[in-house]
Amino acid sequence: MRFAIGDVHGRAFWKKYIDLDYETFYFTGDYFDSFNIPFSKQYNNFKEICGAARRDRRIKLCLGNHDYHYLTGVKNQQYSGFQDLNSAKINQVLEENMDLLKIVYVTEDNCIISHAGVTAWFLNSIGGTSPGEINEAFEKDRNILMFNGRNIYGDDITQSPIWVRPGSLQSNPLPGYDQIVGHTPVKNIIEAELNGGANRLVLIDTHDTESIYRF
Repeated sequence: MRFAIGDVHGRAFWKKYIDLDYETFYFTGDYFDSFNIPFSKQYNNFKEICGAARRDRRIKLCLGNHDYHYLTGVKNQQYSGFQDLNSAKINQVLEENMDLLKIVYVTEDNCIISHAGVTAWFLNSIGGTSPGEINEAFEKDRNILMFNGRNIYGDDITQSPIWVRPGSLQSNPLPGYDQIVGHTPVKNIIEAELNGGANRLVLIDTHDTESIYRF
């Protein structure tokens, strides 16, 4: 059994699942930028998540857009909720833990776990042939993930795996892959079709219900 948990934004509900029996535990990113949780709790929560991942390599962390805009070298990217007064501290703790954070994870049974999802257009735009190559491309150039502004909500197939929306994923999917994503809030976990029903798209950013996806 594998677990995937949506955007935490400083919330600690992950702790009630972390000691259960699982093969792998995925976080889909967005550890910061809560509108109602104080910065100190967001900061300490992220450090606890990273500590758990260092103790247990079964725990895998994705990078989200609300983490990305604090990174060194990222140009002119400040999204809603950006914490200007605390940005230096967030930058420091993120940079200290970048070895734990990936853009995508790909399982042996062809399931992609990422913050927002991977379109065929985006993978082709970086010259990639498999989704795992996105991690390598990001290490060379962090700005490949920038919000491009073609749609104010990010609902465009050209958007990166930290910004694209479900409608665009469904219109331009990678053939042969299931995808599990956060980023777009839903009341309850939703499973939808990809590739004409050959694959599935799972939306797990359940803010209010604080659910976990088992697969």
